[in-house]
Amino acid sequence: MDFSLRFLAYLTYTPIAIGVALYRPLWGLYALIFVYYFRPDVWGTPDWFQPVYWISVACIVGWAVHARDVRITPAIVVACLMLLTMVVSSFTAVRSREASFGVTTVLLKLIVMMFLVTQLVRNLDDLKRFLWVNIFGNIWNTKSVIVSTIAGGGSARVDVGSGQGGGANYLAMIFAMGLPLLFFRFINGERWEKRASLCIAPLYLFGIVGTGSRGGFLTVFCVMLFLIWKSNRRGLGCFVMLLTFVGLLAVMPQEKWDRFTDTFKRGGPEKSIGQGESRLVLWRAGITMFNMSPITGVGHDNYQILSPRIAGFFAGKTLRPYDPTLEGRRGYNGFVAHSTWIQSLADGGVLFFFPLSVLFGMSFLLLRRAARLRLPGPIGSELYIYAQILTGTLLAFVIAGSFGSYIKFDPIWWILGAIASFGIIVEEKKREALLQ
Repeated sequence: MDFSLRFLAYLTYTPIAIGVALYRPLWGLYALIFVYYFRPDVWGTPDWFQPVYWISVACIVGWAVHARDVRITPAIVVACLMLLTMVVSSFTAVRSREASFGVTTVLLKLIVMMFLVTQLVRNLDDLKRFLWVNIFGNIWNTKSVIVSTIAGGGSARVDVGSGQGGGANYLAMIFAMGLPLLFFRFINGERWEKRASLCIAPLYLFGIVGTGSRGGFLTVFCVMLFLIWKSNRRGLGCFVMLLTFVGLLAVMPQEKWDRFTDTFKRGGPEKSIGQGESRLVLWRAGITMFNMSPITGVGHDNYQILSPRIAGFFAGKTLRPYDPTLEGRRGYNGFVAHSTWIQSLADGGVLFFFPLSVLFGMSFLLLRRAARLRLPGPIGSELYIYAQILTGTLLAFVIAGSFGSYIKFDPIWWILGAIASFGIIVEEKKREALLQ
């Protein structure tokens, strides 16, 4: 019955969202983002039932019909250049062209969504709603964490069973990416934003604790330091941060502490490698692959195919020593690099890593310039606040992405599109200020 009710809800929601997207594509985009956090495929729905794709197509059609112009930003150009480099890397893939072209197709879809966000988010009100929709949608995933933590008791780590389906580290990253909005809108937002932030922030923080993600904790710590540094009310910011970490310590179960203390303990079939040390092994494997093909890389997603042989063990709940006769057999899988940056360098070489670095670098630079602009009046304050919100969100991804391979997930491409749109908004406000 639970499945039937969920399926019925999706069958009702999807055509309504498609109709909204065709008539008002921006609101269709909001509906698309919201439904992303409730992905039905993890519930075993039929293969033909793909509401995310249908709503995406409706948004694109709706935008094409109502478009007043086409915004081609430097970020879009660099992203398209990345796609071209991926095609080159796919043709020169060491083990599997098919896998590499598969990733290229996925990234093409994500860049289309990045382009769509840039076209549809036209002002600060649009941007505010865009960011809050992500916050509200992701509340659903706190349910998985809370239920698993409370009901599971001894579970040291939550592997999410809904939403993005990207595992504990990814879910912790998404929670951390939402904290800058909650922080700044609690301090500077409207009354409803203050109340919403006060209610949602504890859920997000408990979600991070519940995942047991060590990278998530490091990300939260760095993001909170950034938020206090950039806050225009540092006293209140320090109090909020202190309260946050006291709260985290108060609710952290013993099994979560055990997970942190086990980071460098020996594990595996012969107690030969620690959990933390395994990350270093995988990063070294990425550097080895980069040295194999420094220009074009070994091919996208070929890291996962090659990693057992180079790292010396297969992925699994317990480490299994590499055996060439088992390579490719079901149940003997490879790892991802557990670093977006190292895997991008290994998979795509300098040819891919350079435009990827440029894309993130220009995004940070755009936000820094916006924060330093300081136009007079309330609009100047709002631009500064949103510049810091987006900077903190991007910073959370960069830090968390150093401990997980997340280039193929949607939210970062939405944020990159929003940053590109924000740059256009800033330039418009700058011109308006000069004319006054």
